[in-house]
Amino acid sequence: MTTVWRKGLVWGLAGLGVLTGSGVAAAHAREPAPAQATGASDPALGRPARAGDPGPQHPADADGSANADADEVDLAHHGRVVYQRGQLTVHLRTWNHGPSSLDSATVRLSFSAPVTGKLPGTCARQAPAVLHCETGALRAGAAASRGLDLALRVPGAPDEVWVDVRTTRLGRSAAPTTRDLNPANDHQRVLALATGDPYYF
Repeated sequence: MTTVWRKGLVWGLAGLGVLTGSGVAAAHAREPAPAQATGASDPALGRPARAGDPGPQHPADADGSANADADEVDLAHHGRVVYQRGQLTVHLRTWNHGPSSLDSATVRLSFSAPVTGKLPGTCARQAPAVLHCETGALRAGAAASRGLDLALRVPGAPDEVWVDVRTTRLGRSAAPTTRDLNPANDHQRVLALATGDPYYF
C-alpha cells in the first residue's frame, strides 16, 4: 500500500469520525429537554406534585380522629301523650346517641292551650302554656336516667291539644361550642284528640 493511499485512508476515517460526532451532537441539540413537573413539592409523597395527585394526608385523617369533635351530641325525645275530658298526661324520655355525654339538657314543652297542675321539681313554668324541664344526666349511647311524667289539666277541655317538644339548652356546664349533630330528631309535635288514646312519638 502506498504512502499516499494510507494518508488518504487516515484522513478519510478522521473525517468520518468528525462527521459522526457532529451528527450525534446535532441530534442531542435537537432533542427536547425532559419535561419538568410543575407544582409545589409534596414531602408526604416524596416527589413533585402532579395534577390529579391527592393532597397531603394528615396521619390522623385515616380514622377521622383529627376532625373528631368532643363537644357533639345527638339528642332524641320519645314518649306518649294521652288526653281525655280535659285531663292531659305526658310521658317523656330523652336519649343521647353521643358521641359525648351531657350533665343535663333543657326541654321546652309548649301546649296549644294553657295547662295547670302540680309540676315536678325538674320543671318550671315559663308561661301559662309553656314549661321548661331538665332531663338529668345524659350519658352517650343511653337514655336519661329518669323520665318526665306530667299530669296536667286543660281548662275548658277543648276537643284536641297540641304538644310541642324541643331542646332549648345542651347541659348546664356544656361548652359554648357543644352542638347537636341531628337537631331534627329532638323536635316533636303531637296532636292528641280527646279520646283517651295514647299518641306515641
